Amino acid sequence: MTKAIKRVFRYDNVIYLLLLPSLAGLAMFYVVPFGISMYYAVIDNSVSREFVGLANLIETWNNLAFRLAVNNTLLFMGASIPLNMFLALMLALVLRPLPKMARRVLLLFFLLPLVIPSGSVIGFWGNFIAQNGMFNRMFFPHAPADWIPIDWLNSPHAMVFVIVIFIWKNIGFNVILFQAGLDFIPKDYYEFASMEGAGRLWKFTRITLVYLGPTFLLVFLMSVVNSFKAFREVYLLVGRYPYRPIYLMQHFLNNQFERLNYQLMASASFFTFGFIFIVVLVMYFFQQRQTYL
Repeated sequence: MTKAIKRVFRYDNVIYLLLLPSLAGLAMFYVVPFGISMYYAVIDNSVSREFVGLANLIETWNNLAFRLAVNNTLLFMGASIPLNMFLALMLALVLRPLPKMARRVLLLFFLLPLVIPSGSVIGFWGNFIAQNGMFNRMFFPHAPADWIPIDWLNSPHAMVFVIVIFIWKNIGFNVILFQAGLDFIPKDYYEFASMEGAGRLWKFTRITLVYLGPTFLLVFLMSVVNSFKAFREVYLLVGRYPYRPIYLMQHFLNNQFERLNYQLMASASFFTFGFIFIVVLVMYFFQQRQTYL
């Protein structure tokens, strides 16, 4: 008995024992709900539970609201994620030569939007871009008396403001990630390249970007996750049925859940998971290929 207990509590086995609570939480809150949602995607309803194959997936794909949500979500992610990553990398490069204390103060400043409660964020931006808000007053100070202020969240430019809010809130976290990645690049590489006559562009493309490959993948993954969290701000700003250009995938999922239409919701979740899985897989293999070139 004593030998069996010692075998269980060996160093190698203790590692797995310590992982059990996290694995149990992962299974309970992610793996099991995902399996249940996939089950709902292939049955007709929650009562008869008859297997219908791909019928729900086809119905979801042909749903006009789903297609609108897909187009808007792809547009939002395709614009906000690269722009956020580019601006964060530029800021990290600008902050790198600064003294350590000045860099910490500026990083704290960029992180402030991330820790501000969503209610306060929405209160500020809602008043700023409202029809009678500060934005119209700042940029149209000499408008004629009969001019009707623009309701930006109910205009074709609504997506631009959603992207701006997303970048404003999440850029600080990405700057910190890029700063950590830059700190791990040995300075000897840059010094050796300078001795060989390499310019800034060569060092940036052949050293900085190459060794930031794993950081790029991490920032990309975090940006994808945070892009889906942007629904919270949009929902608080404009509700369940916003203007068409900012009707996102989360709106579709949330509305189907409120209607108890689990089949469409599960099918839409399947498409979302498949898209994210493929994109992350492509990014991973691209990053691995760049690393070993």
